Amino acid sequence: MSDRIFIDRLEFYITNVCNLTCDGCNRYNNYHFKGWQAWDDYAEDLERWAKRIEIRHPVILGGEPLLNPDIVKWIQGINRLWPEHSGVQVQSNGTRIDRVRGLYDVLTNGNWIGISIHNPDDREEIFSRIRNIMKHPIKETADRDHPIGSDYQFVDANRKYIHCWMSDKFVQSNIMESEGRYRLYDSDPVRAHENCTFRRFKNYHWIRGRIYKCGPVALMPEFDQQHQFDISDEDRELMYAYRGLSIDEFDTRGQHFLATIDDVIPQCKFCPEDYVYKPITFSDRKKSWRISTEIL
Repeated sequence: MSDRIFIDRLEFYITNVCNLTCDGCNRYNNYHFKGWQAWDDYAEDLERWAKRIEIRHPVILGGEPLLNPDIVKWIQGINRLWPEHSGVQVQSNGTRIDRVRGLYDVLTNGNWIGISIHNPDDREEIFSRIRNIMKHPIKETADRDHPIGSDYQFVDANRKYIHCWMSDKFVQSNIMESEGRYRLYDSDPVRAHENCTFRRFKNYHWIRGRIYKCGPVALMPEFDQQHQFDISDEDRELMYAYRGLSIDEFDTRGQHFLATIDDVIPQCKFCPEDYVYKPITFSDRKKSWRISTEIL
């Protein structure tokens, strides 16, 4: 019996870079948010993590993970380190699915791609790109009651899977932008936590070697370093005070951190108290985007 700590779902967030501008993105990828994670920079740490935690559902996301030059290495590496998993899910916007060399070949051992289609006008283009990489004959079904819960499924001759969701609504981000200024909420942290979708779906994040309770608490300081929030010195100190769990700290705080990861934290005040699903009113290709070679 394994003495590792079990985590049902862990999301490996590997890039801030995205080529879409979906308003309301709760990981801030609609802005010029740079930085991505190279596999080799974290491979040794991940070897150590694999001895401490067991993951049933590993997910790779961003940003747009297919823009990370090391995406194939990430899939292969997670497969090797956590062979007991149910399959690595790569969550993508689908716009570059047929442009990544080697991607199809690593869709083995239950690995699959999930595509969130944020702009209905992109649907047929993305479906065409999917058909470009899959081997015929391809079985296509529109079945919202599928066990994974996707709206549309593709299965090819080699039993490789791609699932699609029509995701044209977002829960609003905790960033409020006005005239080039970026502000955060000042909420009752208990109420914000009670209604938080990250908490409800247990969207724990692994980012830059550490495990975090959610995406926003990990990414707010990084966004602040690049764009600077219009907040008080006191709130900025609080924002930076949360520390994700590193593997070096596992012996001293790992058990407690993971046992209390679902509890409210003071930084919950920066998120809205009432989460509302809003239509994505603007989702387009960025006129100019590039993968930053700076590993922040």
